[in-house]
Amino acid sequence: MSTLVREPHQNSLDAPAAAGRPVRTRLSIVGPAPEHRSYFMNLFAGLVPHLKASGIDLADIDLGMPRILLVEDFGTTGLTGDFTDRKDKQPFNNFWRRIGRSTKGGTAGGRWGLGKLVFSSASQIQTFFGLTVRHDDPEHTPLLMGQAVLANREVDGRAYAPHVFFAVPGTTGLQLPESDPAAVGAFRRAFGITRNTEPGLSIAVPFILPQITEKALVPEVLQNYFFPILTGRLTVEVGGEKISEATFDTVSAKYGWGSPEANTGLVSFVRELHLAGQPDAVLGPGWTDSMEQALEPAVLEKLRTGLATGGLVHVRAPLTLRRKTGKAFETHLDLFLRKTPDGSRGRALYVRSAITVPDEARYFSPRQTLGALIATDEGITSFLGDAENPAHTKWNGQADKLKDWKNAAAKLREIRNSLNRLQNALMQAVETVEPDALKDLFSISDAGEVKPQKTRGPRPSVPPVPPPVPSGPKSWYRIERSVGGFVVRPGAGLAEENLPFELKVKAAYDVARGDPFAKFSPYDFDLNRKQIAIATSGADCTVTAANEVTVNVWSTDFSVELQGFDGRRDLIIKAAR
Repeated sequence: MSTLVREPHQNSLDAPAAAGRPVRTRLSIVGPAPEHRSYFMNLFAGLVPHLKASGIDLADIDLGMPRILLVEDFGTTGLTGDFTDRKDKQPFNNFWRRIGRSTKGGTAGGRWGLGKLVFSSASQIQTFFGLTVRHDDPEHTPLLMGQAVLANREVDGRAYAPHVFFAVPGTTGLQLPESDPAAVGAFRRAFGITRNTEPGLSIAVPFILPQITEKALVPEVLQNYFFPILTGRLTVEVGGEKISEATFDTVSAKYGWGSPEANTGLVSFVRELHLAGQPDAVLGPGWTDSMEQALEPAVLEKLRTGLATGGLVHVRAPLTLRRKTGKAFETHLDLFLRKTPDGSRGRALYVRSAITVPDEARYFSPRQTLGALIATDEGITSFLGDAENPAHTKWNGQADKLKDWKNAAAKLREIRNSLNRLQNALMQAVETVEPDALKDLFSISDAGEVKPQKTRGPRPSVPPVPPPVPSGPKSWYRIERSVGGFVVRPGAGLAEENLPFELKVKAAYDVARGDPFAKFSPYDFDLNRKQIAIATSGADCTVTAANEVTVNVWSTDFSVELQGFDGRRDLIIKAAR
């Protein structure tokens, strides 16, 4: 469901007709209409033998009564480029005629040429259609095509490749779109297309899977595209429910998006950083080695004070990226931090252009802070786009397209770790004295002034913080304990050539007799149930048992923090490579 929402919106945000104006999309489900039965039966008649040869069971599918998902965008350019018998590297050819390849670059969101497969995957008959009007066409002629993605198959003794097109045959073998007004008009009426001559693209997916509903699509829009919506770049309508910058709070409350407590702070944070002007500071050379040294002492102190007092901190990090061709990009990324208003655990956003890259948030260790890494400059968005997986959910330092960049893996580590390192540079432990903190628990009647009495009785004791777990001389890692948890950090012996390496970490509460790990019970704690908060930087962490995690370390400046254990019990920790 998530990819079904992400893919079309990435393409729509890639193609605004005018800079600075929001893109509008409309998602709706059109129910079966008996008056169009004959149209649909004729439309799909030629496809039936191919569906059967592909092993698709049509027993429970009435080909005359499709349930249709419509995804339409407005305020976009439409699928521009040559649609005749020639191929070019423009959107029309990229969408309809390229499989597994894409010519997108720069700030464009989609890159892989595979995203459109999400439409056929959402159809019980593996089929979708597209109707486009291009903004540079003075006649605004609608162009219609369709595609089915089936198995390799044999029909009437003839072998067929997976892709089937609903199209007009071209003289060179390429498929051409239908542009006849009568044919296009009949399609629009039967499928419920609302587009007339407005530029943009309408996708129609017939016989959508039963679990796809308008109600189910709304939370996916909120979750995946809150950033461009809140920053005024996108407006989405789902079944008549309009989701915009102005209505976002009402809609998210109505549909119960995520945790209200967490999202309230996140939404206000996004709105605040959207209104931010020039950065509070620009990091100097060498920030990838030391954030503190890249800032003047007075500026560093000002940023620390601003963060400690609840203000928004905005720092720009300049970066030079080079392609192997020799072309250099003097680019930058913007880093934002703000303390959570209620002292709750923070969250992070990693954004390329208008696309959030959700899995990258695991590399930020939120210590009661909200953080955002925003990359919008062309140089850095080109680099990060080449690092993304096909689903656009995370960056991979070993991605195939990064082979065109110099020192790609190291540069990605610098970018990925920048937000966490800025937080480390600005966060300071602050001790405060609260003389009235316990007055509601311990009080005396107001019968006149009572002078404090000196006593020689025992003083209240505070349980000492357990000492660090010894990890041996020149170990690649060390474990620092605290009341309520522990942190795994680099040891004195860790060097770049040791990376990557894997570490297994187990924990258990101590027992009076016997092996605490042998006597561990999931009733003590269970890492699978999120009872313990896990934050990572420079490493991936996977829960492999109720009391065990496997850590894959890829940075010499890594940390893995586990917090939320019972501070009244002794925690035993065991780690091994």
